[in-house]
Amino acid sequence: MGIFDRIAGTLDDLVAGDDAQSETRAKEELALARAFIERGDLDEAAARIDDVAGRHPRLPAVFVARGALAARRGDDDAAATAFGRAVDLEATDAEAWLQLGQTLARLQRFEPARDALRRALSQTLTSERRALAQATLGRLYARAGQRGKAIRELRKAAEVLPDDREVLVALGRALVASGEAEGADWLARAARLPEGEARWLIEAADAKAAGARRLLDEAVERAPHDAVVRTARADYFLAQGEPAAALTEAIAATERAPRWPGAWRTLGAVRAAAGDFAEAIACARREAELDAPPPFPIWLAYALGAGDREAISEALGHGEPRAPGFAEAQALAAGSLDRAGLIALADHAPSAAARRFVVRSLAPPSVPAGNILALLAWAEALAEHQPILTSLAVPMARAVEAFDRPLLVAVMGEFNAGKSSLVNALAGDAVAPVGVTPTTATINVLRFGPRGGRVRYHDGTTRDLGPASVGPFLAGLGDSEAATVRQVEVFAPLEALRRVEIVDTPGLNSLRPEHEKVARDFLVDADALVWVFAAGQAAKATEREALRLAHAAGKRVLGVINKIDRVEPDELAAILRHVRTTLGDLVEDVIPLSAQAALAARQTGGGARPLQAAAESSPGAGGLEALETRLESTFFARARDLKRGTAVAALRRFLVDAHALIAGRDDPSVATDGARQALGDARERLQSALAAERVTLRARLNEGFRLAASEVREFIRPRAWLFGEHRADPADEAFLADILDDATIRATAATRAALVMAIATSDGAAVPRAAELSDAIDDAIERFRAYARGITEGAATVFFRVDLPRIRLDLGAIHAVLARWLPEPEEYLFRTIERAALAIAQRAEKDLDREARSREIAELMRNEHLVQPLHALARAVDALTVGSGTNEA
Repeated sequence: MGIFDRIAGTLDDLVAGDDAQSETRAKEELALARAFIERGDLDEAAARIDDVAGRHPRLPAVFVARGALAARRGDDDAAATAFGRAVDLEATDAEAWLQLGQTLARLQRFEPARDALRRALSQTLTSERRALAQATLGRLYARAGQRGKAIRELRKAAEVLPDDREVLVALGRALVASGEAEGADWLARAARLPEGEARWLIEAADAKAAGARRLLDEAVERAPHDAVVRTARADYFLAQGEPAAALTEAIAATERAPRWPGAWRTLGAVRAAAGDFAEAIACARREAELDAPPPFPIWLAYALGAGDREAISEALGHGEPRAPGFAEAQALAAGSLDRAGLIALADHAPSAAARRFVVRSLAPPSVPAGNILALLAWAEALAEHQPILTSLAVPMARAVEAFDRPLLVAVMGEFNAGKSSLVNALAGDAVAPVGVTPTTATINVLRFGPRGGRVRYHDGTTRDLGPASVGPFLAGLGDSEAATVRQVEVFAPLEALRRVEIVDTPGLNSLRPEHEKVARDFLVDADALVWVFAAGQAAKATEREALRLAHAAGKRVLGVINKIDRVEPDELAAILRHVRTTLGDLVEDVIPLSAQAALAARQTGGGARPLQAAAESSPGAGGLEALETRLESTFFARARDLKRGTAVAALRRFLVDAHALIAGRDDPSVATDGARQALGDARERLQSALAAERVTLRARLNEGFRLAASEVREFIRPRAWLFGEHRADPADEAFLADILDDATIRATAATRAALVMAIATSDGAAVPRAAELSDAIDDAIERFRAYARGITEGAATVFFRVDLPRIRLDLGAIHAVLARWLPEPEEYLFRTIERAALAIAQRAEKDLDREARSREIAELMRNEHLVQPLHALARAVDALTVGSGTNEA
C-alpha cells in the first residue's frame, strides 16, 4: 500500500468516526425529546426532533421519535406512518416494530398489527418489552375472537408482568369469554392491585357465581360510593330473589349518582320485578328528564304492567317507530289493535296481569243484561268476531231477525199427513200447493202482504213471484232447482197473518236430506208447532221421536188428527184415545178435523158462514173452528211469551254449542313442562356420557395407537438388519398416518354413538333442539378428527425421520414413541361439546319460554274473549227466566 492510500484510509476513518459520534449525539438528543414527550412538553419535543431530522434525515430513530410524538398527540395514522418508515430503514429495529404493532392495534388493523408484533417478538427485546408485545398481541387476538391464541399470549405476558393491571384484566376477560371460571380470579387479582378498580370485581362476580356475593361485598368495601358497584349488587340480589336487598342497593345508587340514568334504570327494574310498575314508570320518567329515556320496550313493559294507557302514550312519545312493540302499542292507543297485534303486544307484557290487560283490550263488550233482542245481537257479534264460533253466527242472525217478526207457527208432520191442506184451511184459500211429491217439496212460509210470493235460495239470492205464479212455480219445481231453494214466502192479505206466520214444511220423511234438515230446524226455530197426524196412522214411532225433540226444546205443540172424513165415527174416538194415551204431554191437545172439507166450506161460505153450518154438509169441517179457538188461546194470545221463550231457547242453544266448540282444550303448561323435563334429562345424560367418554376415549385412542405400533413393527421388521439404520420412504409415512387416523376415527365413532344415544329418549318425549345438538356433536367430532389428523401426520414424519433410527424394534418402544402424539380431546372435543350444549340448551329454554308465553296468551284470550263472556251471557239468560219485569226492546 502506498503513502497516498494510507493517507486516504486515515481520512476515511476520521470521517467515519465523526459520523458515528454525530449519530450518537443525535440519538442522545432524541432520547431527551422522548423525555419531553413523556413529560407532556410536546412543542419542545417536536422542535428537538425536527432539529435532529435536519441533520440526520434517514436516521430510523428520528422516525421512531416522530411516531411517539404523533401517538401522544392522538394521531395514530401519522404515528403508524412514522413507525412504518422506521422499520423500512431498519428492519431489525425491534422497538420500532413493537411501536408499529401497538399503533396498528389501536387503529384496529388486525393483520398488519399482528404481523408487526410477531416481527418484534422474533427479535431481541427485553423481557418487559417482550411481555408488552405479547400483551398487545393477546388483546388483538381477543378482539378478533381468537380466544385460544389470546389466552396463550396474555398468559406469557402475565408471567413477566404480574403487577400490570391491564394485562391481568385482559387475560381475565379472555378467559371469561372462553367460559373459563379462572378468568374471575385474574379479574379479582387485578382489582386488588394498587389503583385497581372495584368494577373489575363486578366483572369477576358476573363470571363466578359461587363467590359472587363475596366479590361484590369486597367491591363495596373498596368503593362504597360508587353507584356502578351499588347497581351491580342490586342486580345480583334481584337475580338471587332478594328484592328487599336489591331495592336498598338500587336506592343507594340513585342517592350517590342522582344524575346517572343507569342508577334509575336499575331502580326501575327492581321496582318492576316487585310488581310496583307505577314506581318503575316514575324511574323511566326520571331517565327521560336526564335526556336518556329507557329503550321503548322497557318503558312499554312498565306501562303494560301498570295497565296504564296514559303511560303507553307517554312511552310512544319517547320511542322510535322501528322499536319492537311500537306499532302494536300505537294501535292499542288508537283503538285499532287487531288479533295478531294483540298477540305480539302481549309478548311484551311483564306479568300475567299485564298480559290479561292487553288481552282485555279486544274482549267483547259487557253483556246487555235484561234486553233479549240486545242479547241476541250480542251473541251474534260474538260469533262473528271469534273464529271458533263462526258456525253459530248464522243461527243467531236468524234468531235476531225472527224476534221482531210475528209469531212463527210451524205446521209439521210426516209426508202426506195433510199439512198444506191445513195451511190452506187456516188461510181460507189455496195458498199452499197440495199433492206434490216429497222430492220437490219446499219450506213454505205464509206471511201477511199483497198476494204473491218470494223465493229465497241457499246462496242468498231471491226471486219475486206474482199472485198467479206461486202455485204453478211450486207445482212445477224440478229436482235440481228445488235443491237450491231454502224457502218460499207466500203472501196473503189475511188479518190473522198480521199476528202470526205459518210455516208449511215438507214431511220429516222427505227424500231430500237438506229439506229434512231444514224441517227439523223448525222444531226449535218455530215459536209454536201444529202437528198434523193422518187419521189411521197417528202417533207412529218416528213422530214420537220428533215430538220429544220439540218438547225438549220447550215448544208448545197442538195436535191435529186430519182426514177424519175418511174414518167411521166410532173409529175416530179410538184414534183420539190412542194418540192422547201414546203421546201424553208431548202435545197439549188433539183436535180432529178434515182440512179439505174445512177449506171447501170456508171457500163456499166466503168466511161469513159459520163453520158449524158447513160441517152439516161437510163432515170434519167443524173442527177448524175448535182449532182456531185453541190456537188463539194457546198461541196467539200468548205470542209475547212464546217469542220470548224462543229467543231464550236460541240463546241457550248458542251457549251449549259454544261450550262444545271450545271444550276439550289441553292444559297449556303440560306440553311445555314435558319438553323442559326432557331437555333437563337429556342434559344430565349428556354430562354423564361426557364424563365417561373423557376416560374411555383416551383409552380407545391409546389402544388404537398400540395396534398401530404393532402394524408398524410388522412392516418394518423384514427390512431391519443387525448393524444398519431403520429407514422408511414417504409411502411408509403416509401409511402410518393413515393407520393413526383410522384409529382416531374408530375411537371417536364410539364416542359419537355414546353421546348421541345420551340425548335420545326412551319414553318418546321429544328433546327440544335435539337435531341441533346432534349436529353440534358431529361438528365437534369432525373438528377433533381434523385436529388429530394434523398431529398424526406430523407424528408419522417425526417417527420415521427422527425416532425410528434410534429405537428398538419392539412393540413397547414403538408404542411409547407414538403415544407421545396422542391427540388431546379435552379442549378440541369435550369442552367444545359442553359449550355448544350449553348454548343450545339456553336457546331451547328461550324457545320453551316463548312457547309457554304463547300458550298462556292463547289461554288468556280463550278465557277473556270466550269463557268469561259466555258465562256472563249464561247469567243474563238465567236472569231472563226470573220474574217478568225485563225490557225486551
